[in-house]
Amino acid sequence: MSDLNKKNVFDLPLNQYASTYSTGMKKKLALTAILLQENQYFILDEPYNGVDIQSNMIITDIIHKLKELGKTVIISSHIFSTLNETCDEIHLLRNGEFTRKAEKADFFKLENEMKEITIGNRIRDLELR
Repeated sequence: MSDLNKKNVFDLPLNQYASTYSTGMKKKLALTAILLQENQYFILDEPYNGVDIQSNMIITDIIHKLKELGKTVIISSHIFSTLNETCDEIHLLRNGEFTRKAEKADFFKLENEMKEITIGNRIRDLELR
């Protein structure tokens, strides 16, 4: 059990049933479980949603470590800043189709393009004071 406690990077209460866990705790438990499988490929669907800031930092470090170990990590996320921090390339998905690919050097350009398409003049038009 002590070996399992060392691998409990999120400090989950392992003496409780998972059914009593919050949504964020269940997400952290699922991530821990797939990490223990020592896979070559990892698909993480919105890994940062529903977890606290400390867990966000741990997840980011885990992703960096997996990449360092030569593992393939695919992340689905709506949070551009986390993609910018963890990914080598971004593939934009619209209506079920990949519409754009950006390498790390072009992330800033992609973010600005997305802001222009999504936001445009909407914030200015609010006339906030």
